[in-house]
Amino acid sequence: MRMLATIAALPREVFRKSCKESRKGCKIRHVGRLRVNTRSMRNGMHGILKVALTVLVALLLSSYLFSSRLAATTPPVNEITRLVDEIDSINTKIVEIDRNYGALIASLSELNSQAGEAATLRRKAEGNLEVKKKILNRRLVSLYKSGKDSWFVSLLVSRDVSDFIDKITLAERVARQDAEAFGGVKAAEETIRAQENSILEKRSILRSKCSWAIEQKNDLGGKLDECMKKLASADPVLAKVMAQPQNELSRRVNAYLAKKRSPLTGYGIVFVQAEQRTGVSARLLTGLAEAESSCATAGMYYRTNHNAWGMKGPQPNISGGIPANYGYCTWANWEIAIQQAADFVLHYWGPAQTAMQLPGYCETGGPGSDWEKRVETARSRI
Repeated sequence: MRMLATIAALPREVFRKSCKESRKGCKIRHVGRLRVNTRSMRNGMHGILKVALTVLVALLLSSYLFSSRLAATTPPVNEITRLVDEIDSINTKIVEIDRNYGALIASLSELNSQAGEAATLRRKAEGNLEVKKKILNRRLVSLYKSGKDSWFVSLLVSRDVSDFIDKITLAERVARQDAEAFGGVKAAEETIRAQENSILEKRSILRSKCSWAIEQKNDLGGKLDECMKKLASADPVLAKVMAQPQNELSRRVNAYLAKKRSPLTGYGIVFVQAEQRTGVSARLLTGLAEAESSCATAGMYYRTNHNAWGMKGPQPNISGGIPANYGYCTWANWEIAIQQAADFVLHYWGPAQTAMQLPGYCETGGPGSDWEKRVETARSRI
């Protein structure tokens, strides 16, 4: 009450001034609080932006590092396409060299046969010459034993002119026959020797061509192995497989699989090793993969389960047990899959070599079936 009385006793101007100042102070305090809140919000936003930028930079860096590592281990798509095309080109050249080499071997075999025949004829001619020599020697011995030194002495002791003429005629005939015999045999021998020399020269040329073809094929085989290794650079299992020494059959299997753009490309040596271990034909395993899954290119299931042969499972009694997924065998990688696929065939059918030895493998298979023809066609092309 006392305060109210004091306020009432103040002049109006003073009261108004005090109220204005009071309102002004409130406004200043309100603005100050607003500025403080705005600054806090701005600082909070800066913090959020810093965190967001940090996360974004981390994501970009990790993405870059991952892509760099992937690029270092995986050939680019264009490089893969180039490698596959190069593999096809090399395989085509190898097939052509094989064809030419086969023709050279056939020609060489024919020349060897001709050389054998020529040698037989030469030995026969030499035998005839020896016979003629023996006849001549016997004639000379007979003349010596008869006491006549020469045909000339024989002519001198002729009884009359008629006997003289007969002896001259006989002497000329014998001499001519001897000359013709010796000349014929000698000419035949020389002709045969000339043929032999010609055959030997041609054979030498063919052998050089065969050696050149083998060198070319070995060189192409080395290039093919290098291309396969580059293609396998993203897969450590395949890289390990491709580091092993290759042979003729493994290259043929890889060539067939490369033409199919199969994920099994490069595992040719594993097919060969499986054949050596179980006796099941590497060509047959490849043919089964072709008939069942187009060499694992018919769908993702064949790739992810590494089952290119349509083999049903599980198989607890094969190779220590083969697991299954949706009723079909599944494997961790292609190397294990190929080995145990050979074990699968060996377990049920033995060391099979052809599709005809696999009764019951395919429900629609059997003698003369499309399945059997597809397996055998693939097998015969490797």
